[in-house]
Amino acid sequence: MKPLVSVIVATYRRYDPLYRALLSIAKQTYSPIEIVLVNDNAESEWNQKIRSLVDKFTEEYSDISLKYIENSTNQGSAQSRNIGIRSSTGVYITFLDDDDIYLPAKIDNQVSFMQEGGFDYSITNLNLYNENEKLVDKRIRTYIHNSGKESLLEIHLKYHLTGTDTLMFKKDYIVAIGGFPLINIGDEFYLMQRAIENNGRFGYLSCCDVKAYVHTGEGGLSSGAGKINGENVLYEHKRKYFDQISRKSVKYIKARHFAVIAYAYLRMHSWGKAFKNLCLGFITSPFLFCKILVER
Repeated sequence: MKPLVSVIVATYRRYDPLYRALLSIAKQTYSPIEIVLVNDNAESEWNQKIRSLVDKFTEEYSDISLKYIENSTNQGSAQSRNIGIRSSTGVYITFLDDDDIYLPAKIDNQVSFMQEGGFDYSITNLNLYNENEKLVDKRIRTYIHNSGKESLLEIHLKYHLTGTDTLMFKKDYIVAIGGFPLINIGDEFYLMQRAIENNGRFGYLSCCDVKAYVHTGEGGLSSGAGKINGENVLYEHKRKYFDQISRKSVKYIKARHFAVIAYAYLRMHSWGKAFKNLCLGFITSPFLFCKILVER
């Protein structure tokens, strides 16, 4: 008998994209699946909308188990996912953002990979699309050559082994490491660092069975000042590890940081601050900085 997989979906003020996300889970080739939907709206009008969506979905897909949880106060994405993890009953845990979708074989492929390798957690590649369904970025983890703790940590600090939709954990392992840290910008980064530092058996599946969307017109924590503050906090966190990694990796992390900040300021039309960070990145390492800009 195949193991139960729990898909944790934390949602905040999305309706049509959320329903599309749930449909993509219902159309998986794998079974059995349990959906744990955590509604973090904490607002009566939105709560009613999500309840009606849940009713519609469960009526159409009565064979899919859906646990619905409604936060009484806004908890944020990290805590909402932790609530979902605690409420799940699957052997494996995976995640889907409320505006993204799985391709039909996502869970089937990743569970088979996890079982065959005996992995505690795994990651796949990631494709990013804009609102017009145009592929705008591919994150292919060709830099993963060694799954040892020290190597993985250095890779993670440089490139970020992230993309919540691409992660899968054994439930026992993600519970043992404490789940998501309560940080709503970059929580998946800190989760993966926990997973690495606790010596879990890691696997990389070089394929992509998810479609993640970037929304150029949206504000919020992950853009503008929120993005800049989160990136600065993350950079200060990374600096604690500079004496443990190579000088070239340190230069790459510094150059990447300035590129991210410059891009955020460009999106805010703050030209002077964007130019300053472009200069700082270039001074750090002209070659690496230009390489990062081309890759972005």
